[in-house]
Amino acid sequence: MTVMECYEMAVGFLPEDKSDNAEMQKFMVKWCNQLLVETFANENSYRRAEELPELSEVPKVESQNEEIPYNERLVRAAFPYGMARWVFRENDDIDGSREYYTLYAAAANDSTPVNLAEVQDVY
Repeated sequence: MTVMECYEMAVGFLPEDKSDNAEMQKFMVKWCNQLLVETFANENSYRRAEELPELSEVPKVESQNEEIPYNERLVRAAFPYGMARWVFRENDDIDGSREYYTLYAAAANDSTPVNLAEVQDVY
């Protein structure tokens, strides 16, 4: 999913026409980079579960046409809700922003695998 596709999904949650929010497009890359920071641990948890190399630093996107560099399940499930919270906030809809943050947090958790590990007794 590209940054623009994510933004379009986020704006699609609004009860109005997408063209009414065209001025917010300038924020989509910054919002996406913030989501990458917030879900960094989720992505590395996915990578551990899939036995893929973990990321040592948070990636960044530079343009709206760039693919979001995390696993597709996390990106598709959580990122549109995460971006929507800022779209609602920009529209001064604090309740909508809170609602979409809650959906985002739940989707991020639901799309992150649990990694079982042996517990070490330190006593």
